Amino acid sequence: MALDGPSFTVPERTVCGLIGPNGAGKTTMFNCVTRLVHPQEGSIRFDGTELLEKQAHEIAHLGIARTFQNLALVPSLTVRENVMIGAHHRAKAGFVGSMLWSPGVRREERELAEEADEILGRLALGQYSDSPAHGLAYGTLKRVEIARALMQHPKLMLLDEPAAGLTHGEVDELGDTLERLRDEFGLTLLLVEHHMGMVMRVSQQVVVLDFGRLIASGPPSEVQQNPKVIEAYLGAS
Repeated sequence: MALDGPSFTVPERTVCGLIGPNGAGKTTMFNCVTRLVHPQEGSIRFDGTELLEKQAHEIAHLGIARTFQNLALVPSLTVRENVMIGAHHRAKAGFVGSMLWSPGVRREERELAEEADEILGRLALGQYSDSPAHGLAYGTLKRVEIARALMQHPKLMLLDEPAAGLTHGEVDELGDTLERLRDEFGLTLLLVEHHMGMVMRVSQQVVVLDFGRLIASGPPSEVQQNPKVIEAYLGAS
């Protein structure tokens, strides 16, 4: 059983760390929220909407974006083009207009490119705009995924191990970036991460899963001292 009835609420415009040992069900939780996996029972509500009544392609329209544990970029496209993909649900051009490359399509493409460049600049990625994603450093590509998610104009962003593969310095920088994005964009962030130092520093709330069950939820200072959490990570003495 990947998830065994965990229940928690993420307050608006906060960072919530979702942690737990490998196999605890964290990514499965993300997949349920984004409708890639359909749970057998339960309820997932976002901003008053029951997500289990929605299809996967409707999730972006509700204001939910995500990054992936394994990179999900298109290597042959430029960084700018990868980021622009995040706005696909906002594009107004239809199939015929796109095929004919009408003035409206060209204008929309130009506007989305400018917006992508603005977001890339905020993430210190402007120098890579015209570079193919293929061959760029792993840490850079992780930030490109965040830029693509921002392009969706989300209210809630699900970040699946954004610090994986980063150096200690890059992890600290990422933590600062997440706090800044939360404040600048008014985001709610649900963060799956194994870098506990960063999670505890940037999160207002920490939720802990173990074997699919919720074993702790609360402020970082409380969760760190919870005996069940210590046992889940270190084993019983």
